[in-house]
Amino acid sequence: MRRRRRNDDEFFIGMVGSSYTVNRKHRKRKNKRVQKKLLFRALIIALCVLVVAGLTALTVFVIVPFFANLTSATPDEATKDEVVVIETTVAPATTQPTEAPTTVPQTTVAPTTVPPTTAVTPVVEGHIKPSIADDGSKAEMATNTICIWNKQAFNLFYSGNKAAEYYAKAINGYANKLDKDVKVYNMVVGNHTEFGLPERLIKGGIETDSQSDNIKHIIDNLSSRVTAVDCYNNLAEHCNEYIFYGTDHHWTALGAYYGYEAFCETAGLTPMDITKSEKTSVEGFLGSLYTATGSSVLASNTDTVDYYSLPNNTYALMNERQGSSTINVDVYYPAATGGELTYGVFCWGDTAQFVIHSDCGTGRKIALVKDSFANAFAPYLSANYDEVHLIDYRYWYGDLNQYLKDNGIKEVLFLNNTMSANTASQVDSISNVFG
Repeated sequence: MRRRRRNDDEFFIGMVGSSYTVNRKHRKRKNKRVQKKLLFRALIIALCVLVVAGLTALTVFVIVPFFANLTSATPDEATKDEVVVIETTVAPATTQPTEAPTTVPQTTVAPTTVPPTTAVTPVVEGHIKPSIADDGSKAEMATNTICIWNKQAFNLFYSGNKAAEYYAKAINGYANKLDKDVKVYNMVVGNHTEFGLPERLIKGGIETDSQSDNIKHIIDNLSSRVTAVDCYNNLAEHCNEYIFYGTDHHWTALGAYYGYEAFCETAGLTPMDITKSEKTSVEGFLGSLYTATGSSVLASNTDTVDYYSLPNNTYALMNERQGSSTINVDVYYPAATGGELTYGVFCWGDTAQFVIHSDCGTGRKIALVKDSFANAFAPYLSANYDEVHLIDYRYWYGDLNQYLKDNGIKEVLFLNNTMSANTASQVDSISNVFG
């Protein structure tokens, strides 16, 4: 049952499926642009060389002899060679190797290579530049879109402003279909490549586009009807912690917690304290990036899936697929084991509908129209909402506006990772929840 979901996961839809051609075209266009730039530079250099050679010949054979004949002065003294100093920027070597995945959440300790104060942290137009620990080792391409570095796999990102605008326009349209008294949020989450692959490797030839730029462009194109939740800086500040898996494209429960903190800050909520939670760990996770590559390096460096107890009493009602019977379950899948589907411990994997009930007593309810990144994120919301409705647009078909009315829900969060948000078929699939 759960094995079938792998074929519908946004990783395989967004990267191994139709968008592979888009990625390849992107690379070809990028290579052509580079070739044109190199040709233009070569022509400029050649022109400069010809000009300099002409001036030199004119000086040596015409001007100098002419003035030499006008004066009986002693021969010209040799002029001192002009020394041109070219400044080179050398990246500071890091004395600490990349941290191994840790199962202990670090919510109060700054990442190893991040300065203790944000005042000196480099900022690019509102986004903090992740200070990723770098051991100086090489990276290798495992497929056309996945590279392996430091015993971890990275799903490379290829997209630009047009795709960002397409997603923002779609979200604006979906928001307008909801009643005006419904508060609409949108969150786009970057992947491990953005927060785990050093800039040295990207400058050295690993091709990937900026997810920071992409997310900012999405936010800039959202209408006033939609409140943007930007979790980029929260993840960047903790980039050297275990916030993404090394064999899978998802974020960990710790990474999702930092995303949850960003949501709470935007929504004016008080986040639960994860340091007071009991942690359960499941060893031996080999996720989607291992499945796509079959890498022996990844097979020898499996992930650990941690999940955290919640501060309130909870239970969940699950409909695995549209029209299937409703099942009363725990928020976390209690029988989770190591293997390729261990991420399914969060909200039992990807289901059409999953409703978390909590006794937190706030009287608030929220619906998440989401991809699978929301599965690790949603349990934390039980600290702030009596009901958390997960609606997976790949499996749920209906009238979301009527659903919100029937269930007394006044808040909606569209949550997607950058791969989903930049894959047209995924964006179009969100329309499934509007009939």
